[in-house]
Amino acid sequence: MNMKNTSLLWRIGTAVLVVGSIIYTATAGRPATASNKKKEEEEEDTVLPEYRRVFDENPIIPAGWTFGVVWSTIYAGTAAYAIYQALPSQQQNPRFRKAAPWLAGSYVLNALFGRLFSDPRMESMIGSDLVTKASLPLAFALHDQLEIGETKVGSPEKYLRIPFSLYAGWLTAASVVGTPNLLLNLKLWKPEPRRDTPLFIGVLGATTGVAYAVARRLNDPYYLLPFVAGFAGIATKQYGKNNAIALSAAAFSVATAGILVQALPRGTFGPLPHEVEDTDADVETEDAWWEEDSPNNEAESYSYTSL
Repeated sequence: MNMKNTSLLWRIGTAVLVVGSIIYTATAGRPATASNKKKEEEEEDTVLPEYRRVFDENPIIPAGWTFGVVWSTIYAGTAAYAIYQALPSQQQNPRFRKAAPWLAGSYVLNALFGRLFSDPRMESMIGSDLVTKASLPLAFALHDQLEIGETKVGSPEKYLRIPFSLYAGWLTAASVVGTPNLLLNLKLWKPEPRRDTPLFIGVLGATTGVAYAVARRLNDPYYLLPFVAGFAGIATKQYGKNNAIALSAAAFSVATAGILVQALPRGTFGPLPHEVEDTDADVETEDAWWEEDSPNNEAESYSYTSL
């Protein structure tokens, strides 16, 4: 089997892994619901009761609809990307080649999260939060290897990169809002609303500032979209329970949305320093082990630089 076929099989295997991980994680751990339950009750029953009790103690966990909207978008876009990058026509795309190991690693962890999230034992609840945090560096590596905010690319690639901006943003938000869950499960924090409310408002404010700084560093406004949804989800969940947090979260959501109104039409915060070029030059020779030994002189050449 030659290197070209090996590369194609690697890409196809990655696509199968990603789609399988998405299907497994999306369906694992959902308790059965009675057919006569109300829709709002069904939303709460999409997680195990043990997790729901912890979520209810944490005032900065978003409402259930947020998870459905964000993960559905990320999963649908990632599945489309996984299939597209496996096409024979994309075998010489250097960004897809560099991103493939990080994509595979990310969705191995995604499947592990699905397994842990379907287990009500305390060690699995702690493990699921740790896996979320461990997934964040891989999400940033994926963002980097796809050169998002760094290289201008054509369609459909420019649209298929958006799910990875959302993925990095959502895992950042999840790592923050999930930390009280971890502290609660480790018995390092006992909720006290009067004491905790100012602290959590400060956490939300700091998260907004850090998210904006990271988005500017990545030159990627799409990274901020999950924060808009997350803050809105916190506001809707806490309305009538803790209105100080609800109003603060709503304000941060509106502020972040205001930034996006300015930046999203351009797709970046600043100019892109690199652009894909169509030339007659050879495909780059710095290949991974699965690439062909000799370059294809007729293939499209890409210029790129990692962040």
